[in-house]
Amino acid sequence: MRVGGQAIMEGVMMRSPNFWGMAVRNPQGEVEIKADRFSSVTKKNRLFRLPVIRGFLSLAETLWLGMKTLTVSTNIALGEEEDLSKKEIALTILFGLGLALLLFLAAPVLGTMGIGALLGTTIENPVIFNLVEGALRIAIFILYIVVITAVSKDIKRFFGYHGAEHKAIKVHESGEELVPENSYRFDTSHVRCGTSFVLYVLVLSILVFSLLGTHGWLFMVFSRVLVIPIVAGLAFEFIMWSARNQDNSVVKVLVWPGLLLQKLTTREPSDDMVEVAMSSLKKVLSLEEEARIAPNDATNKLVI
Repeated sequence: MRVGGQAIMEGVMMRSPNFWGMAVRNPQGEVEIKADRFSSVTKKNRLFRLPVIRGFLSLAETLWLGMKTLTVSTNIALGEEEDLSKKEIALTILFGLGLALLLFLAAPVLGTMGIGALLGTTIENPVIFNLVEGALRIAIFILYIVVITAVSKDIKRFFGYHGAEHKAIKVHESGEELVPENSYRFDTSHVRCGTSFVLYVLVLSILVFSLLGTHGWLFMVFSRVLVIPIVAGLAFEFIMWSARNQDNSVVKVLVWPGLLLQKLTTREPSDDMVEVAMSSLKKVLSLEEEARIAPNDATNKLVI
C-alpha cells in the first residue's frame, strides 16, 4: 500500500488511500494521535483522474490537509486547545501563496529584467530570459531554505521530523516491522519527496514559461500564475513515474538532483522522532486494515 506524509510541528502526518493520521509529541512528552477518513476528489470524477489534472488536484489537497494538520499540531505542541477555523486556515494558505508568488514568480522576473538593465540591454529571447529567470528562481529557493534553517531551531527540528517521515515510509515499503531500530540502515531521502517535487516544478517551469514570450513584467508574472497548475501537474506525473521506475539507471540520474536537495530539508532524526512518525503510519495502516478498503492507484501520494 502506497502512503505519503508530511512533517508537522513536533510530529508527522501520514496519508493512506482512504485515511489521514497525525502523531504529535505534546509538552508532557506524550504522543497524541488524531486520524480521520480522507476521500480524495480524484475518486469522484473520471475527469479528475486524468494525467496532469490529478496532479494539480492532489497537490491542492495536500496543501489543504497539510495546513490543517500543521495548525492542529502547533496547538498540541504548544499545549493550546483552540484550533484554527477553516476561514483562518484558508487565509493562512492565501498568505503563503502570496509570499510564494512574490518570491518565486515576481522576484525572478523582475530580477532578470534588472540584470538585463545592468548589462545595458533587454533580454528579449524567451529561452535566454527563462534560463536566467529559472536560475534565479532556484537560487532564491535554496537561499530561502538555508536562511530559515540558520535562524530557526524549530525549523531544524521540523526537518528532523521530515527525515523521520521518510525513514518510517522506507521501513514500511521494505516490509519490515515499524520499530525505530529498523530505520537505522535507511537515509533521509525519498524519491517522492515534496522537496524533489518543488525542484521539478522549478525546472519544468523554465521549459513551459519559455513558450509565453516576454511582453512586460506584469504579463509575464500573471501568465506564469495561470500555467502553474499545468507545471505542477506535469511535475506530479514525473515524480510518480520516477517512483515506479526508480531502479532504472536513467531515472536514477534524473532524480539525483532532487535527492541531493533533500539534504537541505531533512535531518537525521532521533529515535523519538522516528517513533512519532511510525505511530502516525501505524494508525493509518490499521484504519485501512479495519476498513478493508482496497487502495486506489489514482490517489498516489507525495512524500512531503
